[in-house]
Amino acid sequence: MNILEAIADPKLFGPHFRGSSWSAWYAFLAAMFGLGLSDAEAEVFRACTGRAAAPSGGFSEAWLVCGRRAGKSFILAVIAVFLACFHDYRRYLGPGERGTVMVIATDRHPGADAGFRDAVDAGP
Repeated sequence: MNILEAIADPKLFGPHFRGSSWSAWYAFLAAMFGLGLSDAEAEVFRACTGRAAAPSGGFSEAWLVCGRRAGKSFILAVIAVFLACFHDYRRYLGPGERGTVMVIATDRHPGADAGFRDAVDAGP
């Protein structure tokens, strides 16, 4: 099962993806996971990346520039859950080891609280 099939499945992620506002994200996921793009998805991919075509093997890393309320956190959570549940990591884990999928995000400018930290570290 690929990520787009999991999103379409009413027993998995399907109920959380209503309406057509997710079409650009579907293009992103298809390109990211190397699933092949429909004509509409290929057009979105070209418009957003400036590339003529997506590579057939997908990507191992992506940098996203999106506005507020674009669905970034939701899509990244779906990717994390999908990878945790449907990807086989046994070749990376030793006997008895348990893998962890981490989602790390910042909700403000990374340096915004540096001044506060410095003030706390300095003490009275």
